[in-house]
Amino acid sequence: MQAEHRADDTAGQKDLYVIVNPAAGAGRTRKRWPKIAAELVRRGFRVHASLTEGPGHATAKVRDWLRAGVAHIVAVGGDGTVNEVANGFLDGQVDPGAAAKLSVIPSGTGHDFARSVGIHSLDDAFRALARNESQLIDAARAVFRNGEAQMCRFFVNAADVGLGAAAAAAVNRSRKLIGGLWTYVAGALRALWSFRCVPTVVEVDGQRVSDGLAEMVLIANGRFHAGGMRMAPMASPNDGWLEVLVLRQISRLELLLSLLPRVYHGRHLNHPAVTHARGRKVAIRCAEPLLFEMDGEQPGTTDVAIELVPAALRVTTGL
Repeated sequence: MQAEHRADDTAGQKDLYVIVNPAAGAGRTRKRWPKIAAELVRRGFRVHASLTEGPGHATAKVRDWLRAGVAHIVAVGGDGTVNEVANGFLDGQVDPGAAAKLSVIPSGTGHDFARSVGIHSLDDAFRALARNESQLIDAARAVFRNGEAQMCRFFVNAADVGLGAAAAAAVNRSRKLIGGLWTYVAGALRALWSFRCVPTVVEVDGQRVSDGLAEMVLIANGRFHAGGMRMAPMASPNDGWLEVLVLRQISRLELLLSLLPRVYHGRHLNHPAVTHARGRKVAIRCAEPLLFEMDGEQPGTTDVAIELVPAALRVTTGL
């Protein structure tokens, strides 16, 4: 579904091509979008909007727009929406050109990528669009399993295996009535009782950094994850590195009472169950398939190979 929003006097208006996921935020984006569109028009933009109709639609529409010469595309939704739009830029099916850029208007359950590029609210997003300042950020290419097939996708904020992926799956199955951090905490609590650690080998740039029972392996390009937790406080999306955190098996009581409260403030790195490494290539091998999550979605399972793609995508930032 496509729509155009513009003021009566169109002189001097700037064209803005917008991908809207109406299902984001448990369907709340469908209700928010008319007000967001009206505010963009008030700020001098002529808005060309495409409302997504299902998985893959956003990626395909981005490719179409890039082929037509569109240079600025905005994603309205959560992290999964951003991931789909980013893959339209990055998957190699079209050359976006050096000037093409992505902007984000957060309107989903999780806004972790938006936070990681300095956009914490709708007002931040509107100001970033008005300033029109952008940076090249890194992305990561992931190869993983989907049934018997091997698949490849890109992520821009973070990916994980284990408990975090199980929690994200629980969030995606829920009604997401609250949104943000507490939705993810509720998902984590549900996953805690069903997730079982398996022997996991993690290699970073060819060096083995962990071999044993692991609760979670996080690969971070941005510092925020799981609805605003500072899972990788040292991460920067444009420093040419991926941050890798491994959480070894610990008791559920210690996880709930000791580790989880630290994570929200980024104070968990000195916990004895946490291992931190930094690199550009990451391999994760598990004794049995575990869910693999990237940017809030679960496209497949382990084993996983991840490689940094430096300066891959131009993004409007609030930094």
